[in-house]
Amino acid sequence: MSVEIVILLMVLLIGTVLFLTEFFTVDKTAFLIMVSLLVTGLISAEEAISGFSNQAVITILSLMIITYALEENNCIAVISELFIPLIKKPLMIALPLIMLMVGGFSAFISTTAVVILFVRIVPDLAKKHNIKIEKFMMPISYAGIMGGSCTLIGTSTNLIVNDVAIQNGLNGFSLFQFAHVGLALIAIGTVLTLILTKLFLKVNNNTLLQKERKSKYFTTVKLLPKNKMIGLYYKESIFYKDPRKKILQVNRNGNIIKFPNYSLKFQSGDVLIINSEIEEIIELKNKPEFEIISESAKTDGIRPRTGKIVELLILPNSKFIGKRLYELNSYELDGAYPLGLSKHKNILQTSLVLIENLSSKVRIDAGDKILVQLEDVQEQNWEPLDNSTILNLIELPQADRFKSYVSFFTILLVIGLVVFGVTNILQSSLIGVGLLIVTRSLSMEKAYRAINWPIIFMLACLIPLGTAMQNSQADTFISSGMLFILGGFSPQIILSLLFLFTMFISGVVSNNATAIVLTPIAISIAQSLGLSTYPFLITVMIAANFSFFTPVGYQTNTIVYGMGIYKFKDFVKVGGILSFVLWISASFIIPHFFPF
Repeated sequence: MSVEIVILLMVLLIGTVLFLTEFFTVDKTAFLIMVSLLVTGLISAEEAISGFSNQAVITILSLMIITYALEENNCIAVISELFIPLIKKPLMIALPLIMLMVGGFSAFISTTAVVILFVRIVPDLAKKHNIKIEKFMMPISYAGIMGGSCTLIGTSTNLIVNDVAIQNGLNGFSLFQFAHVGLALIAIGTVLTLILTKLFLKVNNNTLLQKERKSKYFTTVKLLPKNKMIGLYYKESIFYKDPRKKILQVNRNGNIIKFPNYSLKFQSGDVLIINSEIEEIIELKNKPEFEIISESAKTDGIRPRTGKIVELLILPNSKFIGKRLYELNSYELDGAYPLGLSKHKNILQTSLVLIENLSSKVRIDAGDKILVQLEDVQEQNWEPLDNSTILNLIELPQADRFKSYVSFFTILLVIGLVVFGVTNILQSSLIGVGLLIVTRSLSMEKAYRAINWPIIFMLACLIPLGTAMQNSQADTFISSGMLFILGGFSPQIILSLLFLFTMFISGVVSNNATAIVLTPIAISIAQSLGLSTYPFLITVMIAANFSFFTPVGYQTNTIVYGMGIYKFKDFVKVGGILSFVLWISASFIIPHFFPF
């Protein structure tokens, strides 16, 4: 084993630990990996920055913009109307049809956009039509993941694997070249998910939705000098009498009262850390004797806004992750004012109440929700700058019909140009973005906002890792070691074990990072055995996406988990069985359609 291989393996190990522990955000970890490869001489300076001009990265960036245009111009909302009649039907009919439709749309547009749409509409439908939301949201996420395995543009992972193959001198995939594999797997997955949903996803009568209760928000309120509560005991206050507003801690001049009881007497300047519903937070905010504490209040001196209240869902890779609520300022929120934080796990059911100071310790995670208030002038055009999405409590402007038509035409044009061999996927996606800009269906400002920059940065920084594996011949070394261990097995068994290993790794590490590392190894294994590389490439491509067994393996799972209707063990049970069956199925289906 050469020194270069040892260094690369150490970088991979440390990088994996950082990804798993989330000590840094994924983009920072990816950047540190790239710098480490550069400093140790495994890649040159030119190779280190090659990811920023990589075809797959630019294609993914362009497709993000096109998907945003579809959502911004109401196209995805129009698509959602097709699902509303279906979701009212019996589960045995509704669920398979909805899963197949979600999978079909996810083959061409962002799976995340489709799932977020359901996060918005299904809760309202559940209340109006007595729909059991637990029976739908996890299967919808799984259908989106499986749908992405049907086309080259279904997920960014597919494009990454395709690009690595081309860089290794192989022919890339066409748009629908492996669609029959994906369709076979989604058919099996749909039937199995329906069975597992009936068996394991029991309706919890204690869920927030069943009780028609809303999310609880964690916020910090200060008692101003003229507050009528000053001098009162806790048992005499509105907080003691109203169970919807619960005091978790009191900060009195830096001294933390962790377990306030009925004998506590309030003083001017007391900072109350409360857990409450949206309506109660708004009620407190509108009373002049209370002040909601946030960093923006300290920096701009502005009293709380009078505009609409907006509920934001925090997506993975958001720059807000790891921050505390009071650290958010109006600049980061594009002028909005932070009011509260709702954890995707109930704050009262964790050990957080034992923490020294909740306001300084509770941090924002993916799946959490932030409550913000706007200025009056912002109401018609405000959008979150960060990787978060509006859930409700805001009236979005009506979409321009011309822009909707252009957006629909754009995605059809992008697909058509590739299908008929006029251009490659990079060229067609750039043409699509150009069409949106020329027709003013999407402004450049909104185009910049549409891009998930942490993901783009992560991909650009990790792509040189594949180059480093080739330069150090680590891909050959690892594949030789695997073949030494598996040498007595048939190619089908080796392919099957590669699928299982890839699927497991992608469940705990980014699916894109998994693909970047394992694709060169898969190519080397195939070439060492004198076999076709395509079945091995498709194995990595599909297995890296099939992150069903944890709520953190894929972004849509995290979003659904953040709704608070599932527990971690629900993903382990349903997703674990689904993963096992699809692994066995793929072990036979892939070699059948793509012989060795």
